[in-house]
Amino acid sequence: MARILMSCVPAYGLANPTFPFARALVAAGHHVDYLIPSSFRRAVERTGATHLPYADYLDGPIVRPDQLVRHGRRLFRDQDAELLARGRDYDAVVAGGMNPRIPELEHALDRPVIFLSPVFFQHDQVIRHLAGLADALPAPARRVFADRRLRRPVMGVVGAAMGWGRDFDVVAMMGPRSSTLNISPASRYYQPCDHLFGDRCLFAGPTPTLAASDDSFPIDRLRDHDGPVIYGTLGTVFNSWTPFFRTLAAAFAGSNALLVLTTGNARRLREVGPMPANVIVSDFVPQTDVLRHADLCFTHGGFGSATDTVAMGVPAIFTPMGADQFFNAYRIQELDAGRVLPKRDFTPANARRLADEVLQTPPAGLPRLRRSFLDAPGPAAAVTAIEEVIAGRSPTLP
Repeated sequence: MARILMSCVPAYGLANPTFPFARALVAAGHHVDYLIPSSFRRAVERTGATHLPYADYLDGPIVRPDQLVRHGRRLFRDQDAELLARGRDYDAVVAGGMNPRIPELEHALDRPVIFLSPVFFQHDQVIRHLAGLADALPAPARRVFADRRLRRPVMGVVGAAMGWGRDFDVVAMMGPRSSTLNISPASRYYQPCDHLFGDRCLFAGPTPTLAASDDSFPIDRLRDHDGPVIYGTLGTVFNSWTPFFRTLAAAFAGSNALLVLTTGNARRLREVGPMPANVIVSDFVPQTDVLRHADLCFTHGGFGSATDTVAMGVPAIFTPMGADQFFNAYRIQELDAGRVLPKRDFTPANARRLADEVLQTPPAGLPRLRRSFLDAPGPAAAVTAIEEVIAGRSPTLP
């Protein structure tokens, strides 16, 4: 039995992809301690790992960009300090989410520090490809992402503000940073320019989000509905655009569709206001259960939501808002596995028209992308690779 220390900053989109791997390590007989603020204690304990709290000055998960601006520098500093103080007591450290200090941690701890990415592996060629696809992304942002010479000054400001130094580059941070093992929740087919990533990179594939059951949610209403079930979500961070929810309600008013909307937090739920009788709206829903009964999903395209829809075989219409969402959405559209409806075109008429098209003729590439997820080696292969790294061997990478 190995002793493994995992860590992540407390944002749903970063932490949720790590929990299936924690659960798989525990199931394989390893002792896993998970370092994350107390807002994720229950999620950690559901995996069987032991929760180690840090940064409890936070009042909950990071669900707004301004929280990261206010607390990010201290949060990442405290996480790294905890890893340095504790890491030598373990056989390996698994750093989830974002951490530009992985090479420094490896050197200081003299232990394997394994990178568990929440998204695609990044590289200059990957980001150029994705920026070229994402025509809804503002042109200045596309140019900055695609050109390292333009990106570095911008990223240098971010790096200085976060305490990472002016040589910081988000593209490098999301690339394979570990010298021993880097694990992605993408399948190799989903990963753009996958030929760039060979040694030390495992494409485990996505695992649907682990979520607590919710007996209060009327899942029977979805199961028994005689008509299309349509799910709408903007995730937990980029959900301030309340017209998204109202537009969908207007688009399907008077139809035989049952619309399920999740606002991502209670405050947004209050802002959305009353909804028609054919709409179920809640701050949180059991997403996997809802997708099991859904015929279509409208979503922002966060990595978890995007891959959850594909894994469940549900066609999606993406309206990206920020972060990696443009790249996820346009990559899926490139593979003919979903459609993009830019925010500028998000009207009731356009949403209804595109929904009718997708319901009548689902994207032809969705089965192939889904099959790549189902055939991916999953957390079990990651456990084997981690065990091999701990034993001092080169990991077996399917």
